[in-house]
Amino acid sequence: MRSSVATGAGKKEKGQSLFSRWPLVLAVLLLLTPPAWAGPEEVPDGIARQYEQAKAYYQNLANGADKNRSRWLTSVTAFRSIYKAAPGHQVAPKSLFMLGKIHQAMFQQSGKTKDLDQAIASYEELSAKYAGNFLADDAFFILGTIYLSEKKDPGKAARAFTKIIAIYPEGDMAAAAEEQLLQIKQRITAPAPPAQAKEEAGEKCITPQIAEEPPAHKSAAKKNGLATVLPIRHWSNNRYTRLIVETTGPVTFKHQALSGDEASQRRIYIDLHNTRLGPENVKTIPIEDGLLRRVRNAQFDPQTVRVVLDTQTTISDYKVFTLADPFRVVIDVMSSTAPDKAAKTEGKKSAARTKKEGPGSKAPPHSQATQAGMGIKKIVIDPGHGGKDPGTCSPSGLKEKDIVLDVALRVAKALREKPGYEVILTRDRDVFIPLEERTAMANAMEADLFLSIHVNAAPNHEARGIETYVLDLASNKDAMRLAAMENATSAKQISDLQSILLDLMQNSKINESLKLAGLVQEGMVTGMNKKFSGVANLGVKKAPFVVLIGAQMPAILTEIAFLSNPEEEKRLKDDVYLAGIANHLAGGVAQYVESMSLATTLTR
Repeated sequence: MRSSVATGAGKKEKGQSLFSRWPLVLAVLLLLTPPAWAGPEEVPDGIARQYEQAKAYYQNLANGADKNRSRWLTSVTAFRSIYKAAPGHQVAPKSLFMLGKIHQAMFQQSGKTKDLDQAIASYEELSAKYAGNFLADDAFFILGTIYLSEKKDPGKAARAFTKIIAIYPEGDMAAAAEEQLLQIKQRITAPAPPAQAKEEAGEKCITPQIAEEPPAHKSAAKKNGLATVLPIRHWSNNRYTRLIVETTGPVTFKHQALSGDEASQRRIYIDLHNTRLGPENVKTIPIEDGLLRRVRNAQFDPQTVRVVLDTQTTISDYKVFTLADPFRVVIDVMSSTAPDKAAKTEGKKSAARTKKEGPGSKAPPHSQATQAGMGIKKIVIDPGHGGKDPGTCSPSGLKEKDIVLDVALRVAKALREKPGYEVILTRDRDVFIPLEERTAMANAMEADLFLSIHVNAAPNHEARGIETYVLDLASNKDAMRLAAMENATSAKQISDLQSILLDLMQNSKINESLKLAGLVQEGMVTGMNKKFSGVANLGVKKAPFVVLIGAQMPAILTEIAFLSNPEEEKRLKDDVYLAGIANHLAGGVAQYVESMSLATTLTR
């Protein structure tokens, strides 16, 4: 359940045919590349077009979080060929910059040192051969952060940051480079902080009881009474960005949006009180997704860390909420402006430096096809829990995380056999992904539906049946109990979450979610009762599940059985039962898709 999103393996999968042919398409394009001796004035259209094709291919990889290494290597080949074919063309430094980004992403996926070294080589080549290009200081800055965070070489990092200040004193990375140099100096001269106690990463099964109070936070999490702000995580496309600011203890905060005529004047800031910036933080995070330009975080005063979101276009809305254990502040930023309109709105007012290429600088068109009357195409399936979080467990050792992964893989296979569906799994193996990252993945990939699969448990071992949930205030005490269990939190924290849920749900697809939940619930219960007796219909309910918060598409969470019930535990070991659940669940989803397509046809 972390950033390992799976699109499914195998070239024969349906719904992926266009994407699977991309390497062939790129190969044909590269065969048409003009020779390296051709001048830029002779080949501008061809090279620029190939660059846009290569970038579109990269966007498919990045937005889908595809981990197929051969496809990433295809992207490397494309940009490298473009660069070699026309090193004098304006896209040459951009191609080197993209090569650096791609190799960085590959390193994050593989952990292979050679990938990181290739990223370094690309940035160094860019900064050396194209020192006058607007991307050169960015290349130096990224080199500095790589040497600091990954290579653990503050000396080389300091040299990279120093070059920015010396060569590009008026550039937009100069201030950030000065901050990094100061931080390096402080880290070298300051005494080493005492080691913090760490929790064991072993599995701990969830029990179906509600803790009356949240667990106490360890005193070791704070230093001098200040919580530490950890490195920021983010997921984005040109319409949506989610940032997660995790701290080592609960904090209070305030936030505000500032408007202005110029793009550089528009920003959102969040002040985190009684906090200090952690030593591993990168103070400036380039995003360049068409919605946000960058994120900055710094020690605003001795007791306040300020996080600033610099926007590239007018935002339609943003939401800020907190989650506990560990404490984190979640910021969702939305824009209703289409990418091409946003670009026209900015016009010449935007500084040239806001046009830098980045992983999300030009995302593909919005895929929530229901909004355009084109039907539902992309479905994200989320197997609950994973990795160090096993979910609920049975006395015999059966784990929720294993059951739901099995079912999710079956559902994905069943849906992929239907024409026109693109199915993506948030995980296809036993890995841990925080709850808030799952919805962020679906939003960033512009999914049309989100389906989270879980197994239930209750203190009463006679409890049995199937139930499906949508995001809302809890329907009853049992719904609150289940939400507390699935959110891995307490009843008090669920109550706190409900107090802010009404505001968070203003953009939720509640009616569509209820319809989807109804069809999925009815499909599973009716279908399973044909082969198995006593499959109880517990209905469609409402609860504040963290995994559903912020979803910009119809989203549901289904509990397929009670692992705490001895009879249903046996059924969850039965391959026939698991296959039936998966097929009927997929059937409910397909029925919803067909009903929406019919409704669209009738309203035309």
